[in-house]
Order: sequence, then C-alpha cells, then structure tokens
Amino acid sequence: MVALVSELGLELLLGLTNAHSEKVASGGSVEKSNATRVCQIAVDACKLGGPAKVLPVDRTQIRKQHLNSNPFINTISQDIEFYSHLSRPVTLEALSPGLPSVKLWRQPQSEVTQMELIHYFRDAAHESLGTFSPTMSHIRDVIIPMVFTRDTVSRCALLHALLAFSSLHRSGLHHKTMSLKIAALGALSASAKEVSQGLVEAAQHVAACMLLCSFEILLPSDNSGEWLWYIRGAMEVIKGAQLGDRQDSRVVRKLLDWVHYHDSMSRFTLFHWKQQYPTVQPTETKSRSVPQSTHGSLLTENSKNPTHAVLNILSEICDVLLDPSDPRCNTVEYIDRLRALEWRVDNLPPATYPTLDSDDSRDDFDFTVQLYQVATRVYLARASQNPLEPTANLDYLVNGQFAGPVKHCYCRHFFPLLIIACEARTDEQRIAILNLIDRTDQKGYGRRMETFRAQVQSFWIQQDLYADSDLNLNYLGLMKSVISSDRTLPSYV
Repeated sequence: MVALVSELGLELLLGLTNAHSEKVASGGSVEKSNATRVCQIAVDACKLGGPAKVLPVDRTQIRKQHLNSNPFINTISQDIEFYSHLSRPVTLEALSPGLPSVKLWRQPQSEVTQMELIHYFRDAAHESLGTFSPTMSHIRDVIIPMVFTRDTVSRCALLHALLAFSSLHRSGLHHKTMSLKIAALGALSASAKEVSQGLVEAAQHVAACMLLCSFEILLPSDNSGEWLWYIRGAMEVIKGAQLGDRQDSRVVRKLLDWVHYHDSMSRFTLFHWKQQYPTVQPTETKSRSVPQSTHGSLLTENSKNPTHAVLNILSEICDVLLDPSDPRCNTVEYIDRLRALEWRVDNLPPATYPTLDSDDSRDDFDFTVQLYQVATRVYLARASQNPLEPTANLDYLVNGQFAGPVKHCYCRHFFPLLIIACEARTDEQRIAILNLIDRTDQKGYGRRMETFRAQVQSFWIQQDLYADSDLNLNYLGLMKSVISSDRTLPSYV
C-alpha cells in the first residue's frame, strides 16, 4: 500500500491545483409550496377530543401531485396533532418523531481502487464537507497531503476515513463503504491508545474524526446522529495534543476552524433537542445519550479567527437564552446580557483571512459572514421574544434577504437557511424558499434535503395554525419541537 501511495502520490498532488469539481446529481423530486391550507374543522375536532382517525399519509407523495400545478403545503392529521401538542399550557416533552426519514440510497456497486476513490474525493466528494468557508477546496488540500505521509496508525485511520466518505458519496451505502468505515474506526481506536502523538499524528487523527463526522452527516439514516461523537473525539485530541497552541501552522489552523464550525453548530442543535438521543429502537449503537456537556465545548476557548466571531456569539446565545415563560427573563441581568449580545452581533470585528486561498473570494467570505450575522440577529430577537426590538428593524433585515439572495442564490449553510426560511410569511416568500432549497439540492453537495424541507414546512404550518387561533407563538418552543421531531440528531452546518 505504501508503495502504491508513493508511486501515485506525486501525480495526485500535482493535479490538485488544476482539478475541476464534478457536480454529483443527488436526484429527488422538486417540491414547491403555496400558502398553508388549514382545515378549521380539523382544528375544532382536535379541541373537542382529538382529530379523527386518518390513515397515515406520506406527505412527500401528496406533494408530488402538485408539482405541475399550483403548489400547496398540505396540512394533515399529523400536523393537527402536533399543533394540539404544542398548544398545551406546558409542553416539556417532544412529540414522537414525525418528520420523514430519508431512505438510504444505493447505486450498483462496482469495483474501484483506492486511488480512484481518492481522485473522486479530490474532484467531487470534498464539496460535501461542511465548512464555514465558501469553498471546500482549502480543507481538501489540507487532508490529501496528510494521506501521503509516512505510514502510521493515524495516517491509516485518515486514509480509510477518506475512502469511506468518498465511497459513500460516490455509490451510497453498501458493503464496501461500511468495510472502509470499520477499518477507519479500528485504526482510529488504535491511534487514540497511543500514549503520545506528535503534531502530524494528532492532525491526522483530528482530520479522520471530522471525515467520519461528515460521513454521518451525509448518511441519511436513523442512526446517523453519531456525527456528534466524532466532533467530541476531535476536540479531545485537540485539547490533549495542545493543537490550539500551534496556530502558527497553516494546517492546524484550518483544522481548528473546521472543528470549531461543527462544534458551534452542534451546540445550536443540542440547545433545541428535547429527546434522549437517539430515539428509535434501542440497539447497542443507539442506546448512548448525548454527552452531558450539551451546551459546553471541550475547547478551552472560542475560535481566535475573527471571521468566526459570529459563531462564537451564536454559541453564547445558546448558553444564555431562556424560555420566555421563565421568570428570570424579566431580570435586569438577563435583559442586559441580551442587549450585549445584540450589540456584538451588530458590531462584528473586521474580518481577516488567515486561511484564505487564491481560489477563495473575499466577497464570498464576507457574504457568508453577513448571512450568519443576519440569521443570528433574527434568531436572537425571535427566540428571546425581545419586546425592545423594533419590528421594523427585523423586517428590514429579513426583506433584504428575500429581495436578493433568496431569489437568486443557493445556500449550503443549513443554519441561516433555516432561520430565514422560518421568516417566510407570504405565498411568494415561501415559494422562493422552496425554490432556494431545490436549487441547493440540485447543486449536488450530496446531502439530501427532504427532512430539512419538511422541518421548514412544519414550522410554517404551525405558524398558520397559531395565527388562525389567535394564539401567541412561542418561537423558541416551536423551534425546539420542530427540530426534536426529526428522527435523528440533525446537523445545521
């Protein structure tokens, strides 16, 4: 194996700069929606004693019937039951998972060599790695050279993690993909048992953890929430090997940015997750619960990259926010903390580009930061239900997104897409959001968006049901319930 790597490694590394990304079609149907159609009779029936018994309905199949006509979001008995659940005076537990799970996709298995999978990762699969940067090539160019170093246990773990991710992206889940993942886990376990790791070995271990994390995020199955454990593993290595003190290394700096981004987004997910993870049948792999430090981070400090300041603030928001019904919301201390967070979101430090490569655009990077800034600002105001926040200010921010980016762009960042999507009120805005989701799906990043689309539509349905009933919407409570209704722990990278 080492001989093979040595023979072909130079060719591969030389080809990195001229590689062109192949777009992988992810398939699936296009869904659009008009206004939510609410059946008031069903609402009244729910209040009188529960909805009538209706056979289970596949929301996806229903919506496919409207592809070539005026699109509608269909309110079904499950939505009414969800509304009844949320309308109770105190709703602490999560409703049984109701959002559709995506079936595993498989393509005919074909024999491919390791180098073919590495080339595929270089040309296409790396586009599905979730990074804060507008391009994924920078993290690709960090990972691949580490595969072609001296043969160590950590290098073996990284190699097989890369091959497993590439195989999953290329052909779906099959025996070959799983055997590669198992090999990566075995090598990763052996690497973790080593008493001391040098800088290179620790970096390889972290990269392997993050590739397996990306594997689980890409894998649309009911037990794919294990991505969280790989983030925790990467942070343990960073802390143990003191990689945070090696910011002078370009490779380490980019790896830390990658881990920090996923860690920040995981804290958003865990803040809203009301289930004991996972939630399906108890098996050996599904019986573990979320780590106890759900809101905390194993990293001793926030990212030192000024460009990631908005991620640091989002993490703090998840630590600070209280349910609007909590009496502590009226304390001066809490209100002052909210105001301080608002000021920091509005006054982000100037962006710097310590890891910017020649193929990155500063304009694209600035746009990404601004997108997260708007989404974080809107989320903070809505979740805190801050009465001091002028509605006109939020409307200005939101309308600016619908007037420009929502109409013409695609968005591979799930967090800002979720927050902006939940602001859609009119038919036109909701159609624009679903078109945006469809454009993103067609870009071929590999992540299927059926469940994400269902979350957004569920949020809209509940908004309209609350509006028709003249009830005050608890934004934070609804967001927690919608996210917790997923069958598995979702990632919003």
